[in-house]
Amino acid sequence: MQKPHLKNAFWSHANALWSSLLSVALMGTLAQAQDYQGFERVRAIDWRSSYRQAVDEANRDGKPLVVCVTASWCGPCRQMKQLTFTDSRVIDIVQARFVPYMIDADEHPELVTGFGIEAYPTTMVVAPDLSILKRLPGFQAPSDLANVLNSLVRTSPSSRTSSSSDEPASALAAANAVTYGFDGYCLVSILEESRVQRGSAEFVAEHRGQMICFQSDVHRQKFLSNPEKYWPVANGQCLVSSREGTETGKGDPRMAVTWRGRIWLFSDRERQQRFIQMPLYYVNEL
Repeated sequence: MQKPHLKNAFWSHANALWSSLLSVALMGTLAQAQDYQGFERVRAIDWRSSYRQAVDEANRDGKPLVVCVTASWCGPCRQMKQLTFTDSRVIDIVQARFVPYMIDADEHPELVTGFGIEAYPTTMVVAPDLSILKRLPGFQAPSDLANVLNSLVRTSPSSRTSSSSDEPASALAAANAVTYGFDGYCLVSILEESRVQRGSAEFVAEHRGQMICFQSDVHRQKFLSNPEKYWPVANGQCLVSSREGTETGKGDPRMAVTWRGRIWLFSDRERQQRFIQMPLYYVNEL
């Protein structure tokens, strides 16, 4: 008969071994879970943090943008985020061939207006020059969106011929592009900082029927507090052209002059210099 103390020692050793094996198994499971979670974090669309960043990158790399317009209260929008944009087929093509940007309609109403959005969600493929190549209103299933994006890659502008007809002609119309007043230059920067610099589509305001871009929200708020202070004289028309009897030309923000606390725009450098030499002569035209 086995002695009691030997029997107890056996079971004590067995329990210790079992606990050790169980700990190793649990550690392996946790490690696998962490690896899996890490993999999932990598396997996601890298949505750009700002519209300006996305557009600049698209221009630099020559890639079209994938722009998705959503709203927090929109059920189909949430479905696309959870189902479509987590699908490996969509992730692969977007990450490799496009610059992705997601717009919250409530946070960026100016972009919703500029792109002419009529339904949520709306997914668009936008060229670097901001012309719309493809507009897809409503929920898009993963396979459908992946097929459309792959089709656009195969028929990219560099490979299209004049006989290409898989996209409607209106898809490339300039009217589809987002346009801003004064070519997107920040009026506050011109007047207060003597800097001719384009604004960002993230910071816009509407005045006199035009969408105006600003360098920052600080610039935008200054404009909104007194828009007429920053608005170019004669609505941005070139007074020198008008005074000399030539056709009234649109002023170029790059040819801006600040005088008497106002912005004056001219159509070219020559007319700008003529104004600087004798401004009162041309002011009488007002």
